[in-house]
Amino acid sequence: MIFFQDTKKLTNEVIDSWSENAVNAYREYAGKRAESTVKLRLTIEELLLRFRDLYGTDEPCTIKGIRRFGSISFELSQKGAPRNPLETDPEASLSYSILAKLNLDPQYAYRQNRGLNVVTVPAPLRKRKNSMLIGILLAAVLSVVTWLVSGLLPEAALNDYMIPLVSGLFTKLSAVFSALATPLVFCAVILGISGIGDVSSFGKLGGRLLKRMMVTYGIAMIAMIAVGLPMGIISPTSSAGGGNVFGDLTNLILDIIPGNLIEPFRIDNDLQVIVIAVFIGVIMLGLGDKVGHLRTFIDEAGTLVNRMMAAVCKLLPLFVYLGFTNLLLSGKLSELGGVSKIVIICLGASAITVAVTLVRALIVTKRPFKELFSAQLPALIINLTTSSQVSALPESMKCCKQKWGIDEKFVNFGLPLGIVIYMPCGAIMLGSIVWVLTYMSAGSVDTIMLAKLVFVSVIVAIAAPPIPGSAFAVLPIMFSSCGTDLSMMPLAVIIGSTVGYLMPALNGYCMQLELLMSAQKSGCIKKDQAPETAIEAAADL
Repeated sequence: MIFFQDTKKLTNEVIDSWSENAVNAYREYAGKRAESTVKLRLTIEELLLRFRDLYGTDEPCTIKGIRRFGSISFELSQKGAPRNPLETDPEASLSYSILAKLNLDPQYAYRQNRGLNVVTVPAPLRKRKNSMLIGILLAAVLSVVTWLVSGLLPEAALNDYMIPLVSGLFTKLSAVFSALATPLVFCAVILGISGIGDVSSFGKLGGRLLKRMMVTYGIAMIAMIAVGLPMGIISPTSSAGGGNVFGDLTNLILDIIPGNLIEPFRIDNDLQVIVIAVFIGVIMLGLGDKVGHLRTFIDEAGTLVNRMMAAVCKLLPLFVYLGFTNLLLSGKLSELGGVSKIVIICLGASAITVAVTLVRALIVTKRPFKELFSAQLPALIINLTTSSQVSALPESMKCCKQKWGIDEKFVNFGLPLGIVIYMPCGAIMLGSIVWVLTYMSAGSVDTIMLAKLVFVSVIVAIAAPPIPGSAFAVLPIMFSSCGTDLSMMPLAVIIGSTVGYLMPALNGYCMQLELLMSAQKSGCIKKDQAPETAIEAAADL
């Protein structure tokens, strides 16, 4: 649909008129969804000037405002030699240089069409308020309806067709998020490290963030023990014969070190990918401008993966529908009564960990609770409904960069790193499951076994990939290390698939607070953005 159109030869008056009239038409047509028009107006004006310089004024130029599939764009076209107006030297254009310094560098696409040079300029639109939340809620309601209707189906049709179909689709969609997570984290960590400035800065910033992460792991384990001890699931002596815990831990530590540079990407071993990315990033940091082209390539690759992730995130309501339906059809929700102690320890210790982290953040940053909470709300909702920090990564980065004003270099390094290794609530879940099930199977758990369980829980939580269901891959290590009866494994999977649904959201919430505290201590908060954060955060509510 064309809502604005004009054809004239380009003069100074026409350029001024079109840039103003096009923006007015956009503002009127977009209504409440119209974004700031400064970038759009400067972009159109810059392009019209380039058209006149390249194609002259002998042929008329045409401008169109077009709406397609819910998006708005402006299209400029003019006859002339097939030259791309976007390939002119940016340094030779004063207006382009000004746009870049204002972080308003234009985005557009060029093509040749029947002798016409055509450039398309996308116009920004505000997202519909709560559109994603509404879609997610509708998906959850639809999953309940599907579960109720499934009770009317013949048992053979339900078991042979419906359950495998829902489970298979959910697994495939989870795999898509996982496949994009590896290159996304890889590019982000390399660029984050190589762009910090110097090796000493990297050591200071990275060391401070890692120290805070380890402190929170300690708080989480202390909270787990404090909640579990009053339940009487520990004794002076133990009949549990744990496996070779040191051998298992050695294998875990060795598994962090990649055998080659290709295999970790093939098997989606994000911890090994992080090691490779940190190594490459540090080397690039030392080489500086000598690897400028490589840095540009990785930056462009990261932009591509980010856009792909943003496109996949539009499927979040479908992801929620399949996940909830799969959970309901499997009947796992009805089997939690006999292991209530696990639920109490897991949720109680996680609540303590989150509360302590939040109090620390309030003291360190001196920001009000409303600002800290409301800024994270979009990412928290996505985390809660998808059980995946990866799917919430774009919103998490937006919160840290735009709403809190954390330096982009620090966010690009710290947030992907935290998604992979920062899982204190996951460690609580693993520890509480194995603690209670070991007590149920062996009859007792002594203090030495409990200390061993705490240590293994932290190591295994760090080693687990940041994707839904990753805990199931490391539970056998936990069982073997602590001497837990393997017959209890199905029960552990049931608990992990229900209580564990909340853990990534809690980890993600605390991780952003840790990043904010580290940035505050390191002086990585952009002062010029600080006054806007409270306003922007309130606008998201």
